[in-house]
Amino acid sequence: MRIARNIILLMIVSLLASCGGSKPEPIPVVEADFLTLADVSGRTSFREDSPDVRVINVKAKAFIKKRDTRAAKNKALENAGTMAVDSMVRELMTAENYNRNYESIENYFSKNINKFIIDSNVDGGKKIYQDKFYGISASFKISRQKTLVALQKDLKFIDASRSSLITVITSEKNLDLSAIGFRFSDLEDALMNQIQTDLNQRGLKAMDFRNAIVSMQTDPKKKARFSKVSKNQFMAMVAGSKAGDAALDKQIKNAEEFYATGLSLLKQLAKVVVEVNVLSVRKTGENLVLNLGVTAKNISVGTGGAFANTIVQVARRGGPNTDASAMLTGLIKDAYEEMNNEFIPQVIKEMSTIDVGGNKLTRYELVMKGFSSKEQRRVRRAVENSQTDDLRYIDFDNTLRDAQPSIIRVFIRFAGKTSKLGDKILDILDNKNISAKDPIVAPGLTDLVFEKLENED
Repeated sequence: MRIARNIILLMIVSLLASCGGSKPEPIPVVEADFLTLADVSGRTSFREDSPDVRVINVKAKAFIKKRDTRAAKNKALENAGTMAVDSMVRELMTAENYNRNYESIENYFSKNINKFIIDSNVDGGKKIYQDKFYGISASFKISRQKTLVALQKDLKFIDASRSSLITVITSEKNLDLSAIGFRFSDLEDALMNQIQTDLNQRGLKAMDFRNAIVSMQTDPKKKARFSKVSKNQFMAMVAGSKAGDAALDKQIKNAEEFYATGLSLLKQLAKVVVEVNVLSVRKTGENLVLNLGVTAKNISVGTGGAFANTIVQVARRGGPNTDASAMLTGLIKDAYEEMNNEFIPQVIKEMSTIDVGGNKLTRYELVMKGFSSKEQRRVRRAVENSQTDDLRYIDFDNTLRDAQPSIIRVFIRFAGKTSKLGDKILDILDNKNISAKDPIVAPGLTDLVFEKLENED
């Protein structure tokens, strides 16, 4: 009975279906998602564990040849490394300098890329662009110091003096520290070593005034003028002392010429002078107190205006068994930690060549999806004809012009926000009566995909 009932119900359903006024709609075929670099993500475990290390995260891709995904992944990592080092270079150079030399920079660093990468890791990856490319999200540890040295010495695009500073330890009171078992030179060397070690680790070139004088004397002609330069004379030049000052008149007959020549030489040698003036060192019972006056002067402009100044006071509590040398070392360390709160960051900011405006030409890839051959040519020519100081046309790749949908890649460099570039390209397409979707814009994303839409009436 149950079987007969089911057969009757099935016949009724079939009869009702055949009597319907229209056929059922077919199930639509949904096109596979067009994955791009925006869909590739990953989280890095790298940390900037040294002042020299910069952790840079980038996304890159490579064409999959002969279905060899592993080779494409390795090539994508190589491309990402080039992008990461280029990011470090842009951080170290001014916009004008970088934009003028980006072709030479790209050529040099692409051939020597592994010199500057301390470590790398692929944080995420997948096939993208209709499975024609392999995209990765990668993180790199880049050596700031090695990159800076290459720009200074090999390429000579950065004046070494722009990252150089001179430290001078002085004491106007000619402190006598014999009562507490020290010489002033002990304090001087300890402070000098503390400051220079830290600043050198941060990628700066820090030297004391004695090394600065030796550097001046490497040229025989300069040596004749600077055979004996005292600390007072050195500071007189930095401070902009006039010819009548006794500090200049003692050893130099023509003090005015000495001052003018000396300051010009200092400007070639360094950008900033850091003066640490030891105001007092006193011992009360077993305790030791150190007072410092610290000033930083930019000598590369004018006569050396001070841009940072602070007073540092530190103390150490001692006991009958406390080692005096250890106490002094501790005081120096405490004083430098106090300087690190505000003073040293101001110095580093003044010394930095980082262009906060960031108007540097960054390499971008414009991906045109679904464009006909004629439209591809029109777009390429339009981008090339739209070149300005902020937009440079580089090249194009139409390997996948016959793919479904077609893909053409246009390589450019652009100085400005990525969103602004997206709007600029959309305006170019509009002028050619080509409609396209707004591209996905995200931090660190240098691939902008423009998907063609049917032109609206």
